[in-house]
Amino acid sequence: ATIEPSAGKSYTAKYDHIVVAAGSVSRTFPIPGVADEAIGMKSIEEAIAVRDRIIDNFAKAANLPKGKERDRLLTVTVIGGGFAGIETFAELRSLATAMLRQYPELTIDDTKFHMVEAMSRVMPEVSLKTSLWVLRNLASRGAVVHLDTQLKSAKGGLVELSNGMKFESDLIVWTAGVMANPVVNSMGLPVEERGRVRSSATLQVTNADGTVVTGAWAAGDDSAVPDLTGNGVGGMCVPNAQHAVRQAKRLAKNLVAVLRGENPVDYIHKNLGAVAGLGVGHGVFQSGKFAVTGFPAWLMHRGYHGLAMPMWERKFRVVGGWIMQFLVGRDTTTLSLREHPQSYFQAYASRPAK
Repeated sequence: ATIEPSAGKSYTAKYDHIVVAAGSVSRTFPIPGVADEAIGMKSIEEAIAVRDRIIDNFAKAANLPKGKERDRLLTVTVIGGGFAGIETFAELRSLATAMLRQYPELTIDDTKFHMVEAMSRVMPEVSLKTSLWVLRNLASRGAVVHLDTQLKSAKGGLVELSNGMKFESDLIVWTAGVMANPVVNSMGLPVEERGRVRSSATLQVTNADGTVVTGAWAAGDDSAVPDLTGNGVGGMCVPNAQHAVRQAKRLAKNLVAVLRGENPVDYIHKNLGAVAGLGVGHGVFQSGKFAVTGFPAWLMHRGYHGLAMPMWERKFRVVGGWIMQFLVGRDTTTLSLREHPQSYFQAYASRPAK
């Protein structure tokens, strides 16, 4: 294999087995302005940047008179109404509502939250009844969802929708789908029509005819793994963390089994339900026809993700943070200066005389 590091020269390395777990990236469309104005929600860095942007915008808006500039700073737009989009949208709405207590100059009517969804409903993973409850919950909190609507342009932060609506938004978050990390296309491994590495249920890379590529494995969002439960989209496991984490464990066991001369085991996971957090105290859970909404669902969401967090040290830190947030409120300290950590030093640093 040829390795191309971010720094230094390329080099070759021999291997017996290779595991492809490059994940996914945001899937976008050639919509004017999206590449320059929007931000995704695929990494911790993006999530922190979104959080800091809305906190900084509130601080700026509080010092401005009512008008176009203040409206732009207080307008948030999320594109995509799947689980990632809904959770992002609702959590940002919850954060904004909490910050209003710190800025008496601002009211909830000053903030504008828009979600744009091309389909006629949000969260297709849950029932229509549950989906409608989510819409009512968001509406009661001052958030607007535009269904059957597409984004036509975001140039210069001016959002133009297919329903004719136009408004300026300083924060545009794109959550309308993901695709396999394009790096897998340069590895010389077989990929299917959607750009994912072809994989068998044992998580071994396969050719188009189903034959196994010896020593090659793939799991997670960058792989097309058959969903043996029959519930997957197109017969494949959907790209989400629940599958990725479980596939990683199965892949590790299968790789060790092959090294020992044993047969690998098929990956199979039946989804027991879907749970989403919609901001502090708000949530939704769906399992078959059984649904839970509101505060109990929010507790279920926190409990599930707390248990899913790897390592006890990390569990204590994350769950402890949730408890503190619930008891004393959100931490709204911005960390935006981390993006240019030298600026404060450079502003006052002594320089040689010319």
